[in-house]
Amino acid sequence: MPPESGDASESPDPAVVPDASVVPDAVAATDASVAPADPAATDASESASRAARWATRRARARRIMLVGTAVVVGGGATIGTIAVVSGRSDGSPSHAPGKLASAVPTDTQSTTSTTMPTTTSSTIPPIRQPKVVSLPAVPDSGLSWGSNGPVLAAYQQRLKKLHFDPGAVDGVYGQDTDYAITAVQKLLNLPRDGRITPAVQAGLEHFKYTPALPKAEGNRVEINLDTQVLTVYKRWQPILITTTSTGSGDHFCGGADGCQYAITPTGHFHFYSLHKGWDKGKLGRMWNPYYFNGGIAVHGLASVPSYPASHGCARIPMDIANYFPLLVDQGESVYVVGTAMKPGNAYVGPYTPPPTTTTLPKTTTTKPAKLHPKPPKTTTTLAPPATTVPKSTTTAPKTTTSHT
Repeated sequence: MPPESGDASESPDPAVVPDASVVPDAVAATDASVAPADPAATDASESASRAARWATRRARARRIMLVGTAVVVGGGATIGTIAVVSGRSDGSPSHAPGKLASAVPTDTQSTTSTTMPTTTSSTIPPIRQPKVVSLPAVPDSGLSWGSNGPVLAAYQQRLKKLHFDPGAVDGVYGQDTDYAITAVQKLLNLPRDGRITPAVQAGLEHFKYTPALPKAEGNRVEINLDTQVLTVYKRWQPILITTTSTGSGDHFCGGADGCQYAITPTGHFHFYSLHKGWDKGKLGRMWNPYYFNGGIAVHGLASVPSYPASHGCARIPMDIANYFPLLVDQGESVYVVGTAMKPGNAYVGPYTPPPTTTTLPKTTTTKPAKLHPKPPKTTTTLAPPATTVPKSTTTAPKTTTSHT
């Protein structure tokens, strides 16, 4: 099979440039009938001339132009662009498969950037806030354990839409619904009793997300010690909001580090180890613990009070702990924010913002005069009359007794 055009070993088209080794004999046989009077001299001269022409054509046909350009791209990445162009005997470019049809100009660069784009505040998408809705009215006493019906189902549906997990939307108030409502009450700074009151209704109708660190990574977990709420973010959007219970601040003994205080420290951490199922330790059992700070983990437990009560971990409801490890990745950021406990159960949170005082301008209203005003009260002090009672003198008659 003949070599491709552009190979160094290729030869010109035999129909155009015959092989020099057979040229003399072929020409001699063809021109025998018109040979000159001195055949020997003429043949020698023509053979030399033809041999020189064929040698020149072969040299021209084998010319190869190699153009190499190397471009050093900033950032440590080097990209090389090499173009190989072969020429025919007439100087036209080669069109053989696998070759470049023309040379790349030396002043043209092909640059490929391997640097990851930097995330800035301008590239962070805003949080998609939920729309305002109208929910069914609830009694002043609220809905709680034992409540059921379509009104409760409407609230469960709203909770799911807001990424709280109330369990099944079945219109039955259960433990999962209680945990979800408690998380809402924590965020709204309402009493944490799990009751769906008119105040909870208003909060759910106008609910807005308020991340603690809106400019942090898009995929992260925020544990707020003040509100006792855990939030999972994906691409800067909340996908789960749940109640949690962190370190109580109590002094305890029996752990791997001996006696210590039950404190969940604030800071920036990363998930580094997941233990599937029950993890038994000296302080008890933890369901699906995902560790992020030494022995401190996010884990499930049957008891998740509305206040700080753990040895330092972040407790979450069992049903949520079943799928929580699927929502986060190893190495993902965990931000513990808020006010940490102080040793000895001296809790200084949760933080309650000061009330906003609005001073209204005083308005003076002049009451119109009454049509029938009452007469003013008059007080008259009368002096008591001087009364002189004459003295009465009574002289008893003398009694004379006769003795007989």
